[in-house]
Amino acid sequence: MIVRLALLAAAVWTGWSASEGARLDRQTLRPAFAEEFDRPPDFWDATRNPNGRWKTNYWFGVQGTRAEKGWEPRTLVPNGELQYYGDPAAGMSPFEWTKGVLTIAARPNPYRRDPATNGLPYLSGLITTEKSFHFTYGYVEARVAFPSGKGIWPAFWLLPVPAVKDGKPQQPGPIEIDVFESIGEPGRLYFTYFPDLPNNQKKGDNMPWNSGADLSHFHTYGMKVTPKELVWYFDDREVRRVPNKDYHQPLYLLLNLAIGGKWPGAPAADQTWPARMRIEWVRGWRLTGR
Repeated sequence: MIVRLALLAAAVWTGWSASEGARLDRQTLRPAFAEEFDRPPDFWDATRNPNGRWKTNYWFGVQGTRAEKGWEPRTLVPNGELQYYGDPAAGMSPFEWTKGVLTIAARPNPYRRDPATNGLPYLSGLITTEKSFHFTYGYVEARVAFPSGKGIWPAFWLLPVPAVKDGKPQQPGPIEIDVFESIGEPGRLYFTYFPDLPNNQKKGDNMPWNSGADLSHFHTYGMKVTPKELVWYFDDREVRRVPNKDYHQPLYLLLNLAIGGKWPGAPAADQTWPARMRIEWVRGWRLTGR
């Protein structure tokens, strides 16, 4: 999700359907995290709710919403993204909640004149477990239904927990795992990982895959990290496996709905708003014995 420098793969992986992949074996997993959204989401706030579960901005930059550059960790400028990730505590919430489902509802930014949003044209949402849950080896999954349309970019991904020095989080390096990304192409998903390259270079392989499914319906997206392998799952079936060379540190979860950017392009003029990314649950396990 962060800064894409690689070219898209030339061909789409269509060698087999998800129903033919190996089924996830949970016998080596022990439960470590569960969010069923059966109650209103517990949003983290540095002063009002420092024990909150879900953080709504990135780790880097100025964290205060009303700080001069408080907008920077609420979008990704290098990607050319067009959304501001709203802060519920500041009265700019992109979230809708009904029992059992959290929805990120993206729309043209009604607060665009507010300096805190830096004039970004869309309001959308991000949730992360940076402050509440991380794992080194284990399995994480989310059950998600996508919105559709050009320039609509839902994602579920993992980043390393940043070290803190003198009270400030440090750059954790270029590595990243994308459990899924979608840019509005019917049925197509991207499963990407970014290796640990020198000088913080950011180059992922953008592995595309045609699911053959209607992604506007709920599906389960999972990622297993073991000392030897990274394994992606779609509806409990394996869809990709690569050696694990770089991911041996704590990782946390992010789910977001980006709008526009260099990769997907801007939304179409006839896009229907709000564009809703619905999340039924998010769960995590650690490997038994670790």
